[in-house]
Amino acid sequence: MNLCEIKVHPYTGSNTRRQEATNEHPLKPILNSLTILGLNIEEPSGPAKKMIYHFYHLLIILCFHYWALSDIVWYFRNYIQEDTLAESVTVWASVVTVDLMILKRKSLLKVILTVKKETEKLNSSEQRKYRHIVWIVCLMAWTFIVVFITQNLVFNIHVDYDKYFSNTPLYFFYHTMSKTQRDLFIRMDRSIETFYIQGVLTMIIGLYVLLCINAKMWFKNFNLNCESMFTYLDSTLHVEDVRCFKATFDNLAKNVKRLDNVFCQIVAMWLLMILVILCVRILFILNPLINKTDMMIEVTVLALSRAITTLFAVSFTAGDVYKESKACLNKLDAIIRKKDPIRDVAVYHEVQLAFTIFSFFPVHLTVWKFSSLNKAFLMTCIGMMTTYIIICIQLNPNALKSLIG
Repeated sequence: MNLCEIKVHPYTGSNTRRQEATNEHPLKPILNSLTILGLNIEEPSGPAKKMIYHFYHLLIILCFHYWALSDIVWYFRNYIQEDTLAESVTVWASVVTVDLMILKRKSLLKVILTVKKETEKLNSSEQRKYRHIVWIVCLMAWTFIVVFITQNLVFNIHVDYDKYFSNTPLYFFYHTMSKTQRDLFIRMDRSIETFYIQGVLTMIIGLYVLLCINAKMWFKNFNLNCESMFTYLDSTLHVEDVRCFKATFDNLAKNVKRLDNVFCQIVAMWLLMILVILCVRILFILNPLINKTDMMIEVTVLALSRAITTLFAVSFTAGDVYKESKACLNKLDAIIRKKDPIRDVAVYHEVQLAFTIFSFFPVHLTVWKFSSLNKAFLMTCIGMMTTYIIICIQLNPNALKSLIG
């Protein structure tokens, strides 16, 4: 018996007692949340439902670009301030994220289909664990969204009506409105924009983290199953066994590469957004000339907390994908050395070839194909952001005086 023969039913043995996979996608909570927020990834069933979903999706996309363009137009007539710039950067990042997701929707659908297939190969406890993680990430994302919306409804409004309504269709009519009506409109307008802008951005970040966790589980499950398979083989491994191992490993690596192709540019844009927001928000807090309201302070705390959470979650989960993929190759080498003294040179050549390919084309998630996402990159980002924050403080005399004082 060799590995190729076992590979016809690669998840036999102890895994045959796993729970039968349901038709429900493990990412259903986060996919449904994105559908509510106007980003429909999976194709709906039924012509009527499809028409409604497409109309709603088109309407939300138009609103996204209207909000982005209105922010750009606003800066032609007003001075740039720290708090408004940070909000605009979030809007632009959210719009670019949605546009890239739409452009790469076909590849994303293939990744989501792979997630469903690979999750079905896990045992029942691992499936439950992953579904619990999905619900936790989804609830955390909705918590951020609700808090972002709540601060628009609770705190007092401190705005210049002329500047605010200059970018709204009510610019020529708001003079006839009472102060209560103006404040109500501003609260509703801000809440709706926050729901979609902050909601979509936060939920897509959660989706990427969950996809990274699932990719890690692909290799972890493959590693465990290969270890159990090799124990059933004869004392001598054949070249076909190693080639079958490489074929399955390459297929998983191809899926990770597809995931990286979808999100590498999006992650780079997120990191740029985090860098700008951190610098701008900290300058905003330190600038004594800006009148800081409770609402501004809460928005700053929320933005910084989400930025830090995103930075750590993405770096740790993406780095684990590389670690698990490398562990698979190390396990193969360890099993061969333990099981078979150096007799079959062809087997060792195949293993060496696998390590050589991995060294030139590692299984990892990247930032726009330039740098790997891992803990080392996290430390680099922290150092870079700290440096730029210090430079911004030094170049801003008001912030420097406030810090010294």
